[in-house]
Amino acid sequence: MSQLKTRFERDGYVIVPGFLSPETLTGLRSITATVLDGLDAAHREKFKATGSLCNFGDHPEFAEIVAHPDVLPLLQGLGYDDIRWLAGYLISKPGKAPPLFWHQDWWGWSEAVSYRAAPMGIGLMYYLSDTRPENGCLRVIPGSHRRWHPLHDLPDAHGDALSRAEDLQSPAFASHPDEVAVKVTAGDLVIMDSRLLHSAYANTSGAERSLLTLWYLPEFSSLPDGIRNQLHQIFARTDLDIDADKTAPPCPADWPAAARQQVTDLFPTPADHPTERIFQRRPDPKRMLKT
Repeated sequence: MSQLKTRFERDGYVIVPGFLSPETLTGLRSITATVLDGLDAAHREKFKATGSLCNFGDHPEFAEIVAHPDVLPLLQGLGYDDIRWLAGYLISKPGKAPPLFWHQDWWGWSEAVSYRAAPMGIGLMYYLSDTRPENGCLRVIPGSHRRWHPLHDLPDAHGDALSRAEDLQSPAFASHPDEVAVKVTAGDLVIMDSRLLHSAYANTSGAERSLLTLWYLPEFSSLPDGIRNQLHQIFARTDLDIDADKTAPPCPADWPAAARQQVTDLFPTPADHPTERIFQRRPDPKRMLKT
């Protein structure tokens, strides 16, 4: 486990082979197929670069994977404790879909804590399909979670033009000499630091490529009040909710009791007093590690 932690903190990601049992994988594929069948053309067009972006707040049927019994021991074995769960997404790229734009998923770069070695957020990416560059596998810039990279100068992530893949000639979609393809087998788990620059190749195959991305928050109670409050708002889907088309979208606290009780202990809580909104997606190169 110490070697896994070393690689994770050095590169910003690591693969855990065969994390999901065949039975769990089969169950998740069934749930995912039902959710994807219910998507309309407008959702697919709005999130053309990702393929789909289905927030778990709308889908209590994913409660069991959020509370997977091996998750907390895994994260604790990596040296992280006091863990909360932030959000989950079904991200599924259909066949013949364009690439995903380069981005990183952290927005608290104005705060000194964002430049420490320990991650602000940890993404657990469960792949339900074998992946290769040909069907849209993940690609990353190793070490970019703590080191400045030219791709940090790209436009902020998740804007409408990028999400709709309106300009595939943009550098945000281009290959980069530093990229590494993260090829996995269905059931593998990719653990990723939220600060890591990543994207995905185009899916040139004819088959859908699906994964579930769940975001966890290590050492949550030690975070600055402003970051804690912002994270709670994201959990509650009252801020930074890029996928919801509803004025008051449901969050896991609104799930039916049986699903909610599985994950209640993982809910993030706000600080004791209000704070100003924190939102800075672009890191300060002067505060990052030198190459």
